[in-house]
Formats: sequence, C-alpha cells, structure tokens
Amino acid sequence: MLLERAGSDDDAFASLYQEHAPMARRIANGIVQDAHAAEDLVQEAFYLVLRNIRRGKGPTDSFSGYVASTVRRLAYRYSARQGRIVTIEDATTWERPSGSVMTLMPGGERITTAWASLPHRWRTILWLIEVDLFTPAELAAGMSMTPSAVSSLATRARRALRTAYASVPQTEKLS
Repeated sequence: MLLERAGSDDDAFASLYQEHAPMARRIANGIVQDAHAAEDLVQEAFYLVLRNIRRGKGPTDSFSGYVASTVRRLAYRYSARQGRIVTIEDATTWERPSGSVMTLMPGGERITTAWASLPHRWRTILWLIEVDLFTPAELAAGMSMTPSAVSSLATRARRALRTAYASVPQTEKLS
C-alpha cells in the first residue's frame, strides 16, 4: 500500500501527491479564490502531511480525507488573515476627516479639538480598534508590534484622549 510506504519512500509519496493534488487544488481554489495562493496552500498541506507521516502521526487509512482537511484548515486560516490584514506604511491612508458632523453634535467641538491634539499614531490605533473593530492581535503584524504592545498603545491613547477632552474648555451651552 502506498500510504504505508510514503513515510520512507519518496516515490510512494510522489504517487500519492499526483493522485490527490488536483482534489486539494479544487478545495483550496474554492476557498481562497486565488490560484497562486491556492497552489501555495496545497504545497504547504502536502509538506505538513509528509512531515506528520514521517513522525508517525499522519493518516493511517484515509489519505484523501486527511489532505482535504489539512488544505481546508490552511485555506480558512489564510482567508481569515487576508480579510483582516492591516498594513500601515502610508500614514495618510488612515487619516480621517474631522468634518462638520462632529461640530454639529453637542460637545462635538470639544471632541474634535481633543482628537486633533493627539499624535497621529494614537489617532490611528484608536480608530482601528474602536471604530474599525480590529483586535490587537490582528493589527500586531502590520504594525511590527506584539499584540500586547498594540493593546498597551491603545490604552495609552484612550487615556490621552480622555485627558485631552477633559482639558478642552466647554464653550457650548446646554439648553
């Protein structure tokens, strides 16, 4: 049986690859819808399967099911990452206008003034976490930081915004 020999015989594993790779590609393409990414995921899946077989932890009877499960897991993980990746190379990308909507709200001028007084980095992190609802873990890689450092940055930015808002004189009269 090919599967039993695949751990020590490269030709046996190559035969399994040739037989099951088209199915793995169809699964990956159906999830990620990017042929190049799908091919990379198929290659990674077969690498992981071979590594597990050589460690004695791989499939013992249903090779195609094991490969399909591995490809699906990798493709869903890839898709989740792609959908929430944030790159922050161009700082102007994250600038948000503080237009007239804020000034029409009660306290809007204070909010706008407090927001504008914050450093750009703090405005960016607050917007990404509080408005766009990214988690620190999702932002960490794009910011070249750990999730814990992103969380700390957000905490400092929230405190600074609170302090800035409290220090802006209240000019609007309550009716």
